[in-house]
Amino acid sequence: MLNPSGSAFGYVHALCNALAGRGARVRLLTSPAWERDLVGLQTVAYDWEPAFYPRTFLRSQAPGPARALWRGLRLVEHAAGWAAVRRALADADVVHAQWLPVPELDIAPLHAVARARPLAFTAHNLLPHDQPATLARRALWRGIYAAPHAVFAHTTGAARALHERFGVRAERVTRIPHGSFDYLLEHPTPAPASGPPTILCFGFIGPYKGVDVLLRALPAVRRAVPEVRVRIIGRPRGPLAPLRRLIAELGLGDAVELHPERVPESELGAIFGAASVVALPYREIAQSGVAITACTFGRALVASDVGGLGELVRSADNGLLVPPGDHVALAQALVRVLGDDALRGGFEASSRAYAERALAWDPIAATTLAAYASARERAARGGG
Repeated sequence: MLNPSGSAFGYVHALCNALAGRGARVRLLTSPAWERDLVGLQTVAYDWEPAFYPRTFLRSQAPGPARALWRGLRLVEHAAGWAAVRRALADADVVHAQWLPVPELDIAPLHAVARARPLAFTAHNLLPHDQPATLARRALWRGIYAAPHAVFAHTTGAARALHERFGVRAERVTRIPHGSFDYLLEHPTPAPASGPPTILCFGFIGPYKGVDVLLRALPAVRRAVPEVRVRIIGRPRGPLAPLRRLIAELGLGDAVELHPERVPESELGAIFGAASVVALPYREIAQSGVAITACTFGRALVASDVGGLGELVRSADNGLLVPPGDHVALAQALVRVLGDDALRGGFEASSRAYAERALAWDPIAATTLAAYASARERAARGGG
């Protein structure tokens, strides 16, 4: 299993555990970030090693004048990480890549791996967020998707787009849901303290997340629910000055908490447990780990009807959907959920039931192993 930068820890950790539970021997090559995120977890049924960025990753994350230098040096270790992957191929029946942090540099070694071993790849996002979908970028990712013998998509729409927009043959695409984050329940979760109604907007803070749409909706929400609070928590992807200006212009300083920081896994239970509703006003998305986390902790959702969010909310019946970018509809949906205890309680129960039923990891692991077997057959025939 390849996850160079340690992205989407919860998904990869849970998948590795589930595959091991099905009898697979799993070896994960990742970054030193993995050790940080494993703290407090009891179930780790796979082997892992910091093959990527062992000297530079943590230094490149620390604030200070040397950060830019260490981020540059990470590129050197990036190449060394791929060398470690090549050395590990001798023991691998299948290689499964999760994220490509430097796709312009990763495409060549990815194709080299595919020539040596059956290769699977999970298309968490069809294209990187917050980057224009230029012809060159689409061509790059079309080339990346040409390498694997099996490609996983989390939603029906993403599976169709892989075939129609990127030329991936339908027989190479397997649709599997994004599993729940039940491993988070290993951490102690305090009972939520009583307090004002709270809207949670969690995860990376960037234009595609539609945080500005939520802020524009908030004045109308406050007129109906004067005591409401909004918590915006996550690492920034871009400058925060425009959001801070918007908060000031709309007079929302007393209602909005902005926490531009990474949150330890052990604190997620308390954060989501304190939320009356989780808002996902995304402009675009394939599938959302934040939505899966909300399901895991049994929260009600108000989300944009885009990508996998629409599929999830309709299937789970755990929230309301609004058109992307429509702050008026977003405000109306938030007021409805916050003002109706019975409706919100039903959504909360549906979220948890959906996580337990539809997002269970054992059937996902079984489907993944079957796709690995098909990938091995295609590789043996010399087909992509």
